[in-house]
Amino acid sequence: MKILPLVVTVLLALALLVALVVFLAGRRLPERHTSRLTVLLPAARLAVWSVITDYPRMPEWWPAVRTIRLEARPNGETWTWNTDGAGQEIAFRTREQRVPSRLVREMMGADLPFGGTWTFELAEEGANTRLTLTEDGFIRSPLFRATARYFLGLDRTLKDFAISLEKRLAGTR
Repeated sequence: MKILPLVVTVLLALALLVALVVFLAGRRLPERHTSRLTVLLPAARLAVWSVITDYPRMPEWWPAVRTIRLEARPNGETWTWNTDGAGQEIAFRTREQRVPSRLVREMMGADLPFGGTWTFELAEEGANTRLTLTEDGFIRSPLFRATARYFLGLDRTLKDFAISLEKRLAGTR
């Protein structure tokens, strides 16, 4: 019976050691990063634009977003508040918009553990649209920076968005 406390202690020590190593690795990584993804989508540019800017309908096709709430701001901007699967609500605003070729969306909130912008660049390619999606972001926590970089991939959310968008557009030709 004395072996169980020893095993638990060793496992806890190993877990702490791994967390420390990941934390120290994260401290060596820069807070800021840029990720870029280009996909060819099976729809005309205006159709793609319509889908990515129809914020209230985004939860219908992107599982990462559960709900969207729109808020008119005193300065005339409209912010969208996206609720993710964990129930966290994050605000976004449109920083730049050139219909139907360029859209820059910015995550809002000074106290966020991560954030940045997504830039959508749409170009016609025959009957299809080439979308280049660029994330200029930051991750404040060294532990989360290392986890994103070494285990999840800094472009994980971009890929998830692109796959979901592609599925949504597959039937809109």
